[in-house]
Amino acid sequence: GHVMTFHPPFNLVDVYAATLPTLKFVPALHVNYAETVLPMRDGLPKLKDFPKELGGSGETLAEAA
Repeated sequence: GHVMTFHPPFNLVDVYAATLPTLKFVPALHVNYAETVLPMRDGLPKLKDFPKELGGSGETLAEAA
């Protein structure tokens, strides 16, 4: 996997949370969930692709039973 990923359209660097030992990681949602191979049953929102603010549809998907 990648430790850091640059997203030019947003001038944003995505950093893998596990590389920041002092950060308390608190997930908020899942992105690209339409492509999942490992369904997550955690109560968090599942986005089909990305939030509208990041150029996605913002569409959410149902959590698998």
